[in-house]
Amino acid sequence: MEKINKRQRQDRILARLTSTVAVRISTLAEEFGVTTETIRRDLDELAGRGLLARTYGGAAGRTLASEPGVKTRAQKLVAERHRIALQAASLVSPGDVIMIDAGSTTTHLAEVLMQNLIEVKVITNSLGAARLLGQSDTAEVMFCPGELRWTEEGVFGPETLGFLDRFHADLAFIGAGGFTAEEITDADASGAWIKRKMIARTERAVLIADHEKAGVTQFATVCGLLELDDFITDAPLSADLADAFARAGVNVQTAAQGRTGLAA
Repeated sequence: MEKINKRQRQDRILARLTSTVAVRISTLAEEFGVTTETIRRDLDELAGRGLLARTYGGAAGRTLASEPGVKTRAQKLVAERHRIALQAASLVSPGDVIMIDAGSTTTHLAEVLMQNLIEVKVITNSLGAARLLGQSDTAEVMFCPGELRWTEEGVFGPETLGFLDRFHADLAFIGAGGFTAEEITDADASGAWIKRKMIARTERAVLIADHEKAGVTQFATVCGLLELDDFITDAPLSADLADAFARAGVNVQTAAQGRTGLAA
């Protein structure tokens, strides 16, 4: 039997829940060759991170269209998302026009860009990104019109899409609720429309997402891997995911932990 570590085991449990309604502790313990108590701890940990729902004797997948708001998501994996943001900011050159969509990781990117004092023009539907970069003397911010969704701290809808259609960008930074070897997905359909539009209007589409999104499929498809140019995450991908992104020609960067807690 193949010996795998805790993270690999948990990733496989989440991957299983993308194709089946529920899993049983006893079945998983037998499959992975570990005790039922080990699986129980795995499921409790994943449930605590909001990645699945615990049931009697096992677990069920989180509702495809259900996701906590931006403020709740922003409280998790803060250091990891900051490292991703630092790596992403290194792609931006002075004078670039960039698009930033609404999300927790993209807000981290806006904060880093504000601190870097880089001359940049930003088009965004994110209240957080606009608020942060609006304080910078070197960033010009264009905030999209649209329907306000306070839980997502952003604006969405036809007016937003129409506004984005008027511009081109050098880079677009988008987040996601999940990524697999086939596609990028999100829990919010209106948010997925914005991400797709930004990808269509940019020269270089950059996905920024933490390792907890690996193997997760959510309600709305954003795009296939072929539509991305770069992917920045905080931990190495599994072999199958790394191979899929490589075959799609996506430049994958891992924002590793450095001695100072910043991107190495």
